[in-house]
Amino acid sequence: MRLQMLLLAVLLFLPGCGDTSPVGRSSSDLDAIAKIYKQGGPKAAIEKLNEYLKSKPNDDLAWTILGNAYEDLDQNEKAEAAYKKALEINSNGFQAITSMGILRRKQGKYDEALAYYEKALAINPKYAQAYSSMTVIALKQEKDKKALEYAKKAYNLDRTDPVIVANLAVAYHYNGMAELRDKMTVEARRLGYTKIDRLEKIYSGELTIRD
Repeated sequence: MRLQMLLLAVLLFLPGCGDTSPVGRSSSDLDAIAKIYKQGGPKAAIEKLNEYLKSKPNDDLAWTILGNAYEDLDQNEKAEAAYKKALEINSNGFQAITSMGILRRKQGKYDEALAYYEKALAINPKYAQAYSSMTVIALKQEKDKKALEYAKKAYNLDRTDPVIVANLAVAYHYNGMAELRDKMTVEARRLGYTKIDRLEKIYSGELTIRD
């Protein structure tokens, strides 16, 4: 479930980007919907979001959250339509841009995904998770040196995210840097990364990150 992004989207605005909220947006309304999402799941949230958007159809953030909920249900066409609506309202909507990148990555449309991540980074150059996602895409495309470049950028921006650390370990692996790979694997474990067994299977060749 994309709940973490949902809650951040409700509560935060990007530093330096200004408040792009449409007139009349109620953060308390979206916060209440976030709680419904957490307690009742995406279906319950979709119902409330559709009601909310009837009165506030120009709320790009609400459209983005609606897309997240549809994506959680694997209703990707509806998710894409919601993200596109959000971007029609606000072409620089960071959350919608990021969500489109995630969707395109899931669909295997890697070049399109990269373009969305790059646009997100143009808005927020300190978005470490974008670089980490770009790491995975580059590895799938067998662009291992580029993947390591992205992974290092992500790690330099955020050394506390276990997924970022794990992705750096994998990037080191595919670049033949076993000592650094093992160091980052230990660090990912320390930070609470829960898929160490998957990393070990990648290292042994039992699994591959390639398509």
